[in-house]
Amino acid sequence: MPDPRALTAHFGGAAYPGQIAALEGNRGQLRVRLEAPGEAVWPAVQDEGELEMHDGARFRVGVLDVLGAEDGGQELRLKLLGKGGSSPAGQP
Repeated sequence: MPDPRALTAHFGGAAYPGQIAALEGNRGQLRVRLEAPGEAVWPAVQDEGELEMHDGARFRVGVLDVLGAEDGGQELRLKLLGKGGSSPAGQP
């Protein structure tokens, strides 16, 4: 059974594996911890992307805060913007 916190974040053509660190109240915000795929450029405040959840569901998100980095990962605070769409294989 897959970890229900597992996700893949898609920003600017890069895919970042990660997991949900915390849901933050009723404001549609969450914290995620992402791992770097090689020498990727991290998402920045105001970047928009998509989260692909462990079950394949996709949600559009915007970066509100970059909370810090450690052990090759990055923690971000995101705002849910709406449902994501399906995309062709290999495309975010």
